[in-house]
Amino acid sequence: MSEAEIELARLLARFKLQVKRTLGRSVNLTAMTSDPAYAKATLDEIEELADDEEFLLLVICLREKLAPAAVVEPVVPAPAPEAAPVRSQAMRDYRFGARGG
Repeated sequence: MSEAEIELARLLARFKLQVKRTLGRSVNLTAMTSDPAYAKATLDEIEELADDEEFLLLVICLREKLAPAAVVEPVVPAPAPEAAPVRSQAMRDYRFGARGG
């Protein structure tokens, strides 16, 4: 197990025991790690019922660890449209001869 996995396991264990002690409920840890919808619903519900600051901090930490990080792609500005070359009035167009006809 990596260090991050061990930390997540500790947080989940503390969360399960805290929920059991304070709210008398049981939390499915397998579903918490494998089902994002269950994890979100459970954490939202427990957040509303919790009345302890440390318990709320635990919920916040778990939400950060379990929620898939939103992939933010860097915004690449679109290339500026090329401006048409500006002709000055002093410059003449001699493509059709001196008379322009």
